[in-house]
Amino acid sequence: MITGSFNWSPSAAHTNDETLLVIHSPQLVKHLTRVMDHLRDTAELGITPHIQRKLDRQRIRCGDELERR
Repeated sequence: MITGSFNWSPSAAHTNDETLLVIHSPQLVKHLTRVMDHLRDTAELGITPHIQRKLDRQRIRCGDELERR
């Protein structure tokens, strides 16, 4: 498994401060794959109900953009 912040661009290779880690462990790769699959399967896309409530509270506190014009 190859992981890190390296993005396979010339800048990553020659300019940026990137990380690259090569893992040679089938057991660790299997575990990390399971974790990443779980994150993907349980991800909430878009605006979650929690974030929507925060946005609604902020809008009430600050007023709506159209009301200020």
